[in-house]
Amino acid sequence: MNARRSAAAVALLLAFGVTGCTAQGQVTTGTPKPPATAAPAPGSETTTGTGTPMVYPCDQLVDAQTLAKLDSGLTADPVTAPAAGSPAAEAIALQGTSCSWSDAGSQTTLSVSVALPDAATFASLKSTASAGTVDGEFGSFVTAYTDGNGQVQLFTADGSWAVLDSPLMLDDANRALLGQAIVQELPAG
Repeated sequence: MNARRSAAAVALLLAFGVTGCTAQGQVTTGTPKPPATAAPAPGSETTTGTGTPMVYPCDQLVDAQTLAKLDSGLTADPVTAPAAGSPAAEAIALQGTSCSWSDAGSQTTLSVSVALPDAATFASLKSTASAGTVDGEFGSFVTAYTDGNGQVQLFTADGSWAVLDSPLMLDDANRALLGQAIVQELPAG
């Protein structure tokens, strides 16, 4: 009996590990979270541009070890439906990937979005993000900006864009851990 429960629990965890992810504008199915406000956050208006497809399973974008180090209570959300005007919605519009995780009470959340925008869109996104504080944690290959509210935007020398959004990103060690993990996943030019 315990073996059956364990097998069912493992199957359920594996299913959740890949469902909290949205790529190329597709929204996964499952139990939806409460609707997010549709108004864009200040300074996060979407740009008009194109992108090269950048599709990742969420458990590859942020592996289980990294997720456990950030917060062992985080699990993949069954649905990732980004708010209009959010960086996650922008990443999806640019044919990228957006994934989200939360704990059982949704007290802690984490959203990671990546895209490979065209050069003009990349420059526009970087210009908008530069209103934040420069974060030199990632070396010369990555330009990073933080907004002081838990959002970090990473711009690689190869033209990739990533947005990490969570109260966990207010901690320097968490920001470095997740940022380095994401940079490792992004394509090298």
